[in-house]
Amino acid sequence: MPLITTDTEQQQLATLLAKGTPHYRLAYSDRTAWLMACLSELAYLRFNPLMTETQRIALLQKVDRLLDKPRQAALLALVEKLGYDPDEERQELIQELTLLDGELVATFDRAGTQAILVKLKLGLVLAFRGTEATSIKDIKADADAVSTHADNGGRVHRGFQQAFQSIYMDIKAALANYPDQPLVLTGHSLGGALATLAARDLNHPGGLAACYTFGAPRVGDEEWVSDLKTPMYRLVNSADCVTMLPPGTEVVSFLGWLVRWIPGVGQPARQWLLKRFGGYLHAGNMRFLTNCPPGDYRTVRLLYSVSLVYRLKAFIIKKLPWRHFLADHKISVYRKKLAVVAENRN
Repeated sequence: MPLITTDTEQQQLATLLAKGTPHYRLAYSDRTAWLMACLSELAYLRFNPLMTETQRIALLQKVDRLLDKPRQAALLALVEKLGYDPDEERQELIQELTLLDGELVATFDRAGTQAILVKLKLGLVLAFRGTEATSIKDIKADADAVSTHADNGGRVHRGFQQAFQSIYMDIKAALANYPDQPLVLTGHSLGGALATLAARDLNHPGGLAACYTFGAPRVGDEEWVSDLKTPMYRLVNSADCVTMLPPGTEVVSFLGWLVRWIPGVGQPARQWLLKRFGGYLHAGNMRFLTNCPPGDYRTVRLLYSVSLVYRLKAFIIKKLPWRHFLADHKISVYRKKLAVVAENRN
């Protein structure tokens, strides 16, 4: 069968061949997945100060004005307990990176969003920090699941988009110094959502080689996801419930079907629900890490596809007792399992 049967097809062929084929887009690698998990974990090191000097002074002034002395002492003791030394954390980050033959290029911290830029043998890696339980801004970003129009088409999670935009220009400025280096994106949890946004919105001269996410939630709708060109590898560990959020199209459609029967307000409520929260899809190719006894990952296997029933079964079984609700979401568990997979398969 001939490749060209019309003038349009001939023009299309010539156009595509003239562009060449990308040489920087990386296929999935077990070792790279493990390495990206390591960097996603290191992104949690708190190189950023708890508060600026201006914020500290303002806090002390408010405390002095609003609280009596005993309460002031109790509050300041709590702040001291939650505090840390960002310089020590940064030095620890640098030392840990040397174990991976990595070099810290830059750190980013703005409006509650943090990331690190690292130079490795394979090129640059941009690792976004995930949700911190003590960060109100992180929790607000996760909770703001209303879908909003994206500037480059489709609809996207509003909280994630705002978090990424707060740090976008700082990242662009840092990457401008490395125009010939390919860039790999990664992150865990909220960090995985931000890495997905970066894969869609960043234009780096060296090319976006790949994006590895761990325990990442859904980010955009079908139109937004369909325009992703960066190779996306989405790691899901056993019963990690965060990967099921925000609810997918099927769940929201079912909820919409239920609320439509509410007398008087059912139909408007259904339309509101579908418009604001409907349409979320996952981006990328999934790699599923199977269930293992806690702390013993020798039997872990990496699957390329699992059914929804399989995942729900793992979710229900693993969540008993329910106090282990987020055990499978820990980035350290992802890292340890991927180390075993990389060893066994190489």
